[in-house]
Amino acid sequence: MESNTNRPFTEPIGKILLLLLFFSFTHTYAQSDSVFLVKFIDKGAAQVTDNPGKLSAKALARREKYDIPINELDLPVYGQYISATLATPGVRLRYSLKWHNGIVINANVKSIMELQKLAFVSSISYVGLTPPVETIETPLHTTLQLKLKESEMNTTDLSVEDYGMSYGQNRQIGVTNLHKLGYNGNGVTVAVFDAGFKNINTIPAFLRHQANGRLTLGYDAADLDNEFTGSDSHGTAVSSCTGAYDKGKYIGSAPLAHYILYRSEQGATETPLEELNWCKAAELADSVGVDMITSSLGYNQYDDQTLSYRHSQLDGNTSFISLGARIAVEKGILVLNSAGNSGDNKWRKIGTPADVAHVLTVGAVDINDKYGRFSSQGNTSNGTTKPDISALGVLAHVGSPSGGYYQGYGTSYATPIAAGGVACLLQAFPNLAPSDINHLIRMTATRASLPDSFVGYGVARFDLAYELQRHIDSSPDIPKIIKVDDNQIILYTADLNSIEISLSKRRKFLGIFNINKNIMKDDITATSTVCIIPLGDYSIKCSQKHTIKIKLTSDVDTYELKNNELYPCLH
Repeated sequence: MESNTNRPFTEPIGKILLLLLFFSFTHTYAQSDSVFLVKFIDKGAAQVTDNPGKLSAKALARREKYDIPINELDLPVYGQYISATLATPGVRLRYSLKWHNGIVINANVKSIMELQKLAFVSSISYVGLTPPVETIETPLHTTLQLKLKESEMNTTDLSVEDYGMSYGQNRQIGVTNLHKLGYNGNGVTVAVFDAGFKNINTIPAFLRHQANGRLTLGYDAADLDNEFTGSDSHGTAVSSCTGAYDKGKYIGSAPLAHYILYRSEQGATETPLEELNWCKAAELADSVGVDMITSSLGYNQYDDQTLSYRHSQLDGNTSFISLGARIAVEKGILVLNSAGNSGDNKWRKIGTPADVAHVLTVGAVDINDKYGRFSSQGNTSNGTTKPDISALGVLAHVGSPSGGYYQGYGTSYATPIAAGGVACLLQAFPNLAPSDINHLIRMTATRASLPDSFVGYGVARFDLAYELQRHIDSSPDIPKIIKVDDNQIILYTADLNSIEISLSKRRKFLGIFNINKNIMKDDITATSTVCIIPLGDYSIKCSQKHTIKIKLTSDVDTYELKNNELYPCLH
């Protein structure tokens, strides 16, 4: 589920390989069907128009907001190609994929041999086995509705007790501060991709969402039956981290967002088909106008080891799912994905689509910001820093299908916890593009100045990201102290050239006179928009004993720190 992926065939499958695959796998799984991705050479006679793929008004508004043109990727798969393919005996359609320009089918060897003869077929890829299913090509989106006496949801006056057991993990990433300001995901549509959402329609954590029209069933791309709530509790736990509102017991990181649930994972097996299920869910999420996707899924090893990935293929370009994730971001959707839980096993590395550069990949830490050793490590094979950020994944509190809560391990949980912070930022700054949001989050995380392949840029601090963006919006050319923590200063540098910092401690001389003893002095070159200045072992919470002096120099002015604020020097 979270630590698996595949290497797709990019060339047409030969006869010998097909026969070997078919006879070896059907012998083992007598009740299973072989599944293939059939890709076409073009999109036929279809023309790009203002809305060729029947995109919703929200999807079109997102494209307009970010100035994203309608293009060929928005065209549906050419209907005549689909009809001609399905006319071949033994072929049954699972679904079409416009971003891959192909269809996913159940078929036998004889059928595939015939399909290879079709002039409009560019390639055929074997993607695994699945139990026989009926064809469903009409996805359902159903909003769950309940009538409740109490349906109010707000976060501005929540107490520590109101958060219950989720307080620590929310406070760690700064979302409790955003909640107080009224930023809680309201107005943001979040798609959750997972393996199933058992009892999510009955547990207390999501009852108010149903009363407020904030919980929607999207599409089951795995079994094609839209049975979301009968099996697998992984998605229930994941969704609670972000969306739950159970006052006094548990509050998610973005409880007022609108959630659309998509099932793409088969929990009992690992096949490349699950990548394509994810891509189908992404296309549908795009079409209904979601703002972001949170996915606690990832792939690197498969039941059929010949389809598994190698480390060298973690480049964000090789896998089926990486293409889907990249295009989703290109369509203006902010995508978060778990790094994976392979940090302490033989694989060790992230999976895919966590390897996509523009996907916000999330690793796991404990409540003290310490790296969780199971959390999959980066970087990508082409040098992109991964994970991007981290959040609580060591003994994180999550929701249960029984209605209670428990503690668990996994980047599966760190990702939706962080996703709530992203939703809060999207609510606060709705016109920021996904790339700008990602940059803002990376630059205000706890290791922004020294990222690594374990926790990335560090633990996300969404309250700092919010404060930084507010300042940039109002005074983009003026440096500012964004935050003074226990033993560090987080500084927005603007166009600074250098930073001079000194720390002195006030002491009594002869028990009578106050003197300042210099205990730290440093000159720093500003190399990034946000600079984290460490103060070593000196805690500046003891302000009555310690004095900080900062002098910031740019080409146009000089600033000095006074009372944790920066003021231009008088010349």
